[in-house]
Amino acid sequence: MASIKISKMKYTKVLLVDDDIDDRQIFEQILQEIDTGIRMDSAGDGLEMIAWLDSCPDQDLPDLVILYSTYQVKDFFRECREQGALDVVSKPDTMQSYREMIHHFFK
Repeated sequence: MASIKISKMKYTKVLLVDDDIDDRQIFEQILQEIDTGIRMDSAGDGLEMIAWLDSCPDQDLPDLVILYSTYQVKDFFRECREQGALDVVSKPDTMQSYREMIHHFFK
């Protein structure tokens, strides 16, 4: 799991960038099992993510952005950080790793 500076804080807003709608639904289900107070938004690709971040009011910007790994991660990490995300990570490649990542950040 690649990342930029992992904070130890309570995340309340997450942006998941993934073109697989099933994976987005699974992620949201796992997230809601852990904490129903976390708001999740999603984007289907990097361009949609950038448009979403550009139009998002500052108070609604995500604390954590999770990118699926086929993006040119370095460029999107930089874009997310410039937009104010506290942490940006790549999406894990297995469901078990996905669950472990979610528990790491949200428990």
